[in-house]
Amino acid sequence: LGLSVRVNNDNSKCEMRKERRLCLLRPCEENIIRSVKIPKGKTCRPKFQAKKAENLKLSGCTSTRKFKPTYCGVCTDKRCCVPNKSRMIKVNFKCKGSISTQWKMQWITSCVCLRKCNNPGDMFSDLRFL
Repeated sequence: LGLSVRVNNDNSKCEMRKERRLCLLRPCEENIIRSVKIPKGKTCRPKFQAKKAENLKLSGCTSTRKFKPTYCGVCTDKRCCVPNKSRMIKVNFKCKGSISTQWKMQWITSCVCLRKCNNPGDMFSDLRFL
């Protein structure tokens, strides 16, 4: 699981606030990504779904229910697949010592494959010289 931070003013006081949410664009395990089948005659598979529902894990905590997430896929022509549409869900976690916590999470519903690949870990990768 990753953590994304965004700033928005969608609140009653129209104040700028930081929002943190969990995200999961694709699984970390290379063998899962390599097993994604690209349809014949195509160069990309924009999205794929986990084969079975599993608990999400975060810093030693485990989700109280299982999820079957949709991931952004892969291309063979150097394009990058990124979320196109998503919604926010709430995920409850149970931690050691019977501690519970809840996080908002980006739930991907569709992805798109683009020729312009940015480094998602670099907040300045979209900046261009004028």
